[in-house]
Amino acid sequence: THPDGEIALFNDSAFKIAQKPERLFEYAKRLSIHSKDPKDISGTTHLSESGYISVNNNNLALIIDVAKVGPDYLPGHAHADTLSFELSLHGLRLFVNGGTSEYGTGEIRQYERSTAAHNTVVVDKENSSEVWSGFRVAKRAYPFDLKMKKTELGVHIECSHNGYERFNKDLVHTRTWRVSNNFLDISDKVKGRHNMAFAYYHLHTDIKILSHDANEIILLMKNGKRVRLNYRGSSIEVIDGFYAPEFGKRIPNQCLKLGIDKLDGASLQVS
Repeated sequence: THPDGEIALFNDSAFKIAQKPERLFEYAKRLSIHSKDPKDISGTTHLSESGYISVNNNNLALIIDVAKVGPDYLPGHAHADTLSFELSLHGLRLFVNGGTSEYGTGEIRQYERSTAAHNTVVVDKENSSEVWSGFRVAKRAYPFDLKMKKTELGVHIECSHNGYERFNKDLVHTRTWRVSNNFLDISDKVKGRHNMAFAYYHLHTDIKILSHDANEIILLMKNGKRVRLNYRGSSIEVIDGFYAPEFGKRIPNQCLKLGIDKLDGASLQVS
């Protein structure tokens, strides 16, 4: 969960469908079901069975998806969101995945399941997993080579996936998250033959862009805190999108589209 107590929006998830996490924890307690807190000294929790990692470092809360898209035998609720993440700063959501506003087989459903609707990398305008129809998945991304290392100030996490190998057998996306003292660095590299690749960073609807220059973007949060984004890549563009935290609800937001250089990759620093 985020500091606001609600879930992160990976795959088919939305608020106000199931009970809130705190209610579920209370119910479990009444049933004498107690869970162990797997959080280590660096504030990192790795839920290896489900494939999610959370990092809490001072005012920063990061949730990372290094999971398979779903059970191999029934991935119907999967999105093409491998190596995506969500981020809260100072108790408020900053980067959010697109969410799920509807089921069906239409254009909105297709977009909400797409890689571009999540905070991860799109290669050659394709999805990292082959999602189709309303609840179908064909060839899919598998994460591999997960590495987690504690540092003096935080944690270093790296993972790759092979979802784009269906276009080129050597095509691999690798992402690295470095967290330390309210600072986050996200680096992406795409290895193998391809034409273009972009990292998408979807801003929560409460976030405003105050300034934007060649190397830096300043954001304003609802609580008055300012966030500095420094970036490196082949290009950057601010595009319009929408955020769907609930069924039947789509709220306009903005998204950063960062070009990934074929040799040097791309990175975004949040502070």
